[in-house]
Amino acid sequence: MKLTFLGANRQVTGSRYCLEANGARIMIDCGLVQERAFQDRNWERCAIDPKSFSALLITHAHIDHIGLVPKFVKDGFHSTIYATHPTVALADVMLRDSAKIQTEDAEYKKRRHRKEGRRGRHPEVPLYVVDDVVKALPLFEGVDYLDPVRIAKGITATWHDAGHILGSAMVEIAVTEDGQTRTVLFSGDIGQPNKPLISDPSTFQHADYVIMESTYGERDHVKEGDVENQLEEIIRETVGRGGKVVIPVFAVERAQELMYYVSRLVHADRIPDIPIFLDSPMASDVTKIFRKHRNWLDDETRELISSKEPPLQFPGLRITRSQEESMTINRLNTPCIIMAPAGMCNAGRIKHHLRLNIGKDQSTIVFVGHQAKGTLGRRILDGEREVRILGRTRRVYAKIKSIDGLSAHADRSGLIDWLSHLETPPRRLFLTHGEEDASLALARTIRDRLGWEATVPEYGAVVDLDDEPVERTVQIAEPKSVAFDASALADNAAVAGADATVAAGPPAPDFEFFDSSIRPGTGFLHEDPWRVFRMQSDTIQGIDVMARALEGTRRSVAVFGSARLPEEDPVYVLAREMCRRLGECGFATITGGGHGIMEAANRGARDAGALSIGLNIDLPHEQALNAFCDVSYTCRYFFVRKMLFAKYARAFVIFAGGYGTMDELFEALTLIQTERLAGFPVILVGSDYWNPLVHWLRATMYSHGCISETDLSRFVVLDSPEELVTALETCISSNGDTPVETGESSPREAAEA
Repeated sequence: MKLTFLGANRQVTGSRYCLEANGARIMIDCGLVQERAFQDRNWERCAIDPKSFSALLITHAHIDHIGLVPKFVKDGFHSTIYATHPTVALADVMLRDSAKIQTEDAEYKKRRHRKEGRRGRHPEVPLYVVDDVVKALPLFEGVDYLDPVRIAKGITATWHDAGHILGSAMVEIAVTEDGQTRTVLFSGDIGQPNKPLISDPSTFQHADYVIMESTYGERDHVKEGDVENQLEEIIRETVGRGGKVVIPVFAVERAQELMYYVSRLVHADRIPDIPIFLDSPMASDVTKIFRKHRNWLDDETRELISSKEPPLQFPGLRITRSQEESMTINRLNTPCIIMAPAGMCNAGRIKHHLRLNIGKDQSTIVFVGHQAKGTLGRRILDGEREVRILGRTRRVYAKIKSIDGLSAHADRSGLIDWLSHLETPPRRLFLTHGEEDASLALARTIRDRLGWEATVPEYGAVVDLDDEPVERTVQIAEPKSVAFDASALADNAAVAGADATVAAGPPAPDFEFFDSSIRPGTGFLHEDPWRVFRMQSDTIQGIDVMARALEGTRRSVAVFGSARLPEEDPVYVLAREMCRRLGECGFATITGGGHGIMEAANRGARDAGALSIGLNIDLPHEQALNAFCDVSYTCRYFFVRKMLFAKYARAFVIFAGGYGTMDELFEALTLIQTERLAGFPVILVGSDYWNPLVHWLRATMYSHGCISETDLSRFVVLDSPEELVTALETCISSNGDTPVETGESSPREAAEA
C-alpha cells in the first residue's frame, strides 16, 4: 500500500489523499485550499492523473473537503463519488454556491487587472462554473453509516459517524493483499461529544494506519458556562439597551445549531419576543436538508422534531432568501436577532449588518465559531477599535462577545481521548488538517501522554504503508543531543577573567550560531547532520510563503524598528500612518511580525486594506506574532529572515527610537557593502535622529575609507508619509517599473466595496 498526501498538510484546508492498493487508486476527499499563501494549489492539476482513480470517498460536505470535486471531474475523473446521503444533498447546495463565488471572483479579478494594466498569475476564469457542478453531481452515490461498500478488488470502505456536521463521517478502509487485511482509518473532522442535533463521534478499538485531523491540536476549548445561559444573558442585555444582536454564522451546522439553542430559549420563554432572522438563502436550503434527513440526527433531536417544540422551527423565526428581504431587516429600528453568513465576516450579507450595527453601542456582535487569522471577524474579536467594512473604516462601538462551546471540532483533549480508545497503537499515525504548530504540538502531546510516535507529513509526501516506518516522511521524535564541551566555554571565560557557571548539556537551539568562539567556524555544520537540511528547508519554505503571498507583485517594503514602543508613542503612530499611506498606494508591508513598530506597520497596512506580512523568528519567549499579519512565516534562522527581507522588498524603512534601532541601520549597511541588497533605498524616518548619524558616517567612516559615497547615497532621510511615497515613486520609476498610482484603491478595499 502507498499513501500520498495531496492537501491539508501542515495547514488546515484542502484535504486530499491518495491511497494505492491492489492496483487501484482511491482519492479520499477533494477539498479547496482556502489559506491565501497556498491557493495556487487549487489551480495545479492533480499530481496523479484524475482518470486513473477507481473512486473518490468523501468524509463530509465542507468546502475544504469537497470544493475541488468539480475541477477534479473537469480534469478527467469519471468514477463514482461515495458519500453519506446527507453529504450528497449538502454537496449539491455547497458546490453550486462555490461555483457562483468562483465566477464572481474571476470577474472581479479581470476588472482589477485591466485597471492595473497587468496580468495575474492564473487565467482570469473561475476554477469551475455551475455547469461543471451539474456534470459532477450525477457521480455522487449515497451510502449509509456502518454499511461496508466494495470499492475495488480486495478493498471495502465503511462510513462511521464523525459527530462533526450532518452526515459527516470517518472512513474506515479495509485492504486485503496477499491474504492479509489491513485497515486504514481517515478521521475526517472529529466533532465534540454531547453536541445538539448530531450524535457523538464514533470510536474504534483497532486500526493499522490512522490519518487524523489536528485543527485544535495545541489547545483545549475555553469553557465559560452553558451555551444557553451565555446566549440568554447577551440577548436580554442587548434588548434592554434597545440594540440588535448580530451573529456571524456558517451556513452549514453552525446556523442550525444556533437555531437549536435559540429555539430552546424561545420555547422556555427565557428571552423577549423579538424577530429572529436567519438571513441566508444557502442556510435556508441547508436547514431544509436537516429536516429532510432527520433520521441522521441524534435521538434527542428526533424526539423534539416529533414534539410541539421542533428545534429548527419556532415562533419569531424568519428565514430570508432574497436581497430585498435582507434589506428590509436593515430598515428595522427595533431590537432583533440577526444570524447571517459568512462565519468569519470575510464575505456575505453579514458585512452589511456589521456596517449598520458595529458603530452603535446599543448593539452586540456575537462570535460563535473560530475566526481565522487575518479575517475581519478575527480583527473585531481581537479588539481593534477601527475596522474596514465595505470600503470604509468604521469605529467599533458595539459590544463584542464570544460564546464558547459551539466549535464543531474536538479540542486537544478530545483528540487524545479519541485515540485512547484504540486498544493497541496503530502501526503509523499521521496528523493532518492543522496548522503546522498545532500538528507538531499534538504530536508531542501524543508522545508524552500515550507514548506513541506521530508523523506530520509534508505536502506531497509519499509513504509506503509497510510494517516499518520509511524515511521519506517527517518523523516527530525527541531531538538528539549534540556533543558539547562545557569545559571549553568555562576555560574561555576564565581566560577573559570572568566567572563562568555553565550548565551541562547542549546549547539552546536559539543560539546555534552564538558560540563559535569554542569551535571551528564550520563546526556547527558537521556536529549535527540535520542542520544543513534545516537551513535549506527554512529558506525554501520562506521563499514559498513569500512568493505565494505576493503573487508576483514587486510593490512591497520591509519596515524595521523597535519592538518595545507602546501604541501611544509618536513614532508608533507615525509608522502606522506611513504604512497606511503606502498601502493606499498599492504597497504590501513586510515586518518582523512582532510588536512595537512592527505591529504599527502591519496595522497601518491593514487599515488600508493592503497585504500585511510578518516574518517572525523562532524565539517565542522574545517575540510573539502580532495580530495584524495577514500572512506570516516563522523563520528558524536570523540570516534566512534577513535574506527574505532583502529578496522581496523594494525598500527598507527604518524608524528611529527605541532598543534595536542601531542594529537595523548597520545590518542594512552590511548588506549594502556585501552587495546583498538590491539597488533600492534604505529610508531612515526621523531627520532629528538620523541626520547626526549620517553626518558622523560621512565625517568619520568615509574619511577613513570604511564606507563609500555610493554606500552613503543609498540612505534617504525623511519625515512624512508623502515624502516616503515620493521617494519610492522616484526609485521605482528610475528602475523602469510602473510608478505607484496613489489614487487607486487597494485590491482588498475594492473587493469589499
